[in-house]
Amino acid sequence: MPPISGKKTGEGVQAVVLALNMLETIAASQRAVGVTELAQTFGTTKSRIHRHLQTLVAAGYLTQEPETERYRVSARLMSLGQAVSESHELTAAARPAMRELRDRFGHSVALSTPEADGMRIVGTLPGTSNVEMGVKPGSLLSLHASAQGKMALAFGDAALLRRLMQKPLPALTPRTIVDPLDLAADVKKARRRGWAIAPNEALLGLNAVAAPVFDALGHFAGAVAVVDSIQFIPAEPPAALIEAVKAAARRVSTDLGYRPKLGAAG
Repeated sequence: MPPISGKKTGEGVQAVVLALNMLETIAASQRAVGVTELAQTFGTTKSRIHRHLQTLVAAGYLTQEPETERYRVSARLMSLGQAVSESHELTAAARPAMRELRDRFGHSVALSTPEADGMRIVGTLPGTSNVEMGVKPGSLLSLHASAQGKMALAFGDAALLRRLMQKPLPALTPRTIVDPLDLAADVKKARRRGWAIAPNEALLGLNAVAAPVFDALGHFAGAVAVVDSIQFIPAEPPAALIEAVKAAARRVSTDLGYRPKLGAAG
């Protein structure tokens, strides 16, 4: 969202919008954030930011770290987000298939939906391993460096890939695809196969297998993915795992009312 003007507008609509924008910024940062950083982000005074932060702390949506005096989202806000996520139609439809996939293979399972700049994680199930590797609910995954993002590029709005190829692709790791032509080729392969992987591309040591979910109108609605250490999901995943992820995505699509056309992917 664009920065809110620093002009005094009272404690009306602008104050509510600023408070909500601050919550979104702190949640998206996935770390503690200070007053100065927020004031610079929103182009307003530190005293104004501080007043809103104290209100959000008092309401239980933020907590303040005593040592650094920085702010992070609270357990209450995370619980609220989880409750909203659970009530989401896609999340509700996906939960049985996600649980079956997790119980069969033991990997973390993630559900994501497309946004303009990436794939938003709207639901997760932790894996059964003692060492947990996965993605956090609310995380925004890059389009070019995640298996879920490649599903959006392959089956979502065609303008996404065109727009992405017109700007530099950030290298999140040494294995991230940063050449637009290489990315286009990878997306084409993902579209043909009906699934995608991204070994070591978003984070070294991490891999995922994702498959697309479609809604009743046949539009790309999101992706189901298994996520784990590359030790357990290698760069060439087992065929049984790939087919299980695709089957889970098909099941979710069916529950959303999707009926594939003859020859459609997935």
